[in-house]
Amino acid sequence: MAEILCLFSVGNFEVTPPRASKVSPRMLGLATCLLATCYLSAQPRAIASLQPERIETGDTTGLLILVSDLNSEPKDVDFSPWADVFPAANIIGRSNWRRSGAQWMRRFTLIAFDSATLKLPPLNVRVATGKPLETNELTLTVYPTRSGREITDMAKIRDIRREPKSWVDYLLWVAGVLAVLLLILWWLRKDQRKPQPMVVQSDPPPPPVSPSELALQQLSQLQKKQLWKNGQAKEHYAELSLILREYLETRYGIAALESTTDEIQKMLSATDFPAAFRPRLKELLQKTDLVKYAKSQPPEATHEAVLVQARELVSPGQLKKQESPKILMAKAIPRKPNSGKYEPL
Repeated sequence: MAEILCLFSVGNFEVTPPRASKVSPRMLGLATCLLATCYLSAQPRAIASLQPERIETGDTTGLLILVSDLNSEPKDVDFSPWADVFPAANIIGRSNWRRSGAQWMRRFTLIAFDSATLKLPPLNVRVATGKPLETNELTLTVYPTRSGREITDMAKIRDIRREPKSWVDYLLWVAGVLAVLLLILWWLRKDQRKPQPMVVQSDPPPPPVSPSELALQQLSQLQKKQLWKNGQAKEHYAELSLILREYLETRYGIAALESTTDEIQKMLSATDFPAAFRPRLKELLQKTDLVKYAKSQPPEATHEAVLVQARELVSPGQLKKQESPKILMAKAIPRKPNSGKYEPL
């Protein structure tokens, strides 16, 4: 083996001719390290990062995947290593692979509902050829939502996702076209045969159910479930909030299902909803929001009390019906003392 020796001096550079000698172990080790460094630097690698790494319950964070030294576009990212600590349902958004210089980038949007310090193991990035690339480990710290946080601030953590279009959305149009075609076909063939007239007796349609009656039925069904006795207090208050919001949207024509508590109060001011019940409605909706988002634990007696308050709000007229017998009793005609007769009005 020939050896190339570089001799450095001040102001000149000299290369000695090859000579027959043995390669020193030190020179051989240095050359091996240089070759290994050049080889490893050209290997594709994947890096993961969270932005931010500290959030509150109900907030979102961004997961950025960077793949370098890869010519072709990477395939999907395998989230199965996170199945035990971070469920796949909490991945609410993802972008496509985008090339930036010598790197491939992809961003995911994650949401966390439970306060904990999550140790996230490495993920696997599948590539077109070769073994999947393994990212680094990550740590996500989720703090509990502060109990004193305003309800309007809690509304910001809600992430509204648009449902993608599907062929099912066009079923009504297809059904309309088919109905028109069938009508034309019937019109063309009606002169060919004349069927005997038939008398069809149909039952009258059932009377429509008012929004108040429907809400009262749903509240009765919710009370029978007794969800809080099975450790499902959060589900109990979530279903109660849904019943109230559906009632307000149907009865008063406001977008209650997709609005916050403060927004509902502002919209109700332009309706005939009784002004005396607005503070009670706001207090009840705030209780449900605290249990759903801030994981508040109300006492046992509150579970039944909120159902009573909800019934009074969805059917304000019942309060007057309950008071009317007492008013009639108070207005009964008094009798004259010791006379056995009633006094004239």
